[in-house]
Amino acid sequence: MTTPVTLTEEDTGIGIPPGDVPHLFSRFHRGRNAAAYPGSGLGLAIVKAIVEGHGGQVMVEHQRQGACFRLRLPLA
Repeated sequence: MTTPVTLTEEDTGIGIPPGDVPHLFSRFHRGRNAAAYPGSGLGLAIVKAIVEGHGGQVMVEHQRQGACFRLRLPLA
């Protein structure tokens, strides 16, 4: 068994309200603090579908400012 690859992406943007974290990867979900920004709420749902389709996982951590996303993918 091989060790999976983990990709980490951190930003210092507007962050994710803690109450939105459970819904973040749902289609068309937009955070309560994202109304002033363009988007359809599909991006993270697409990321999750692609990563899970390859046998991986996607996770998010709320930070004081911004967010941290981790994608874990198997090597084989």
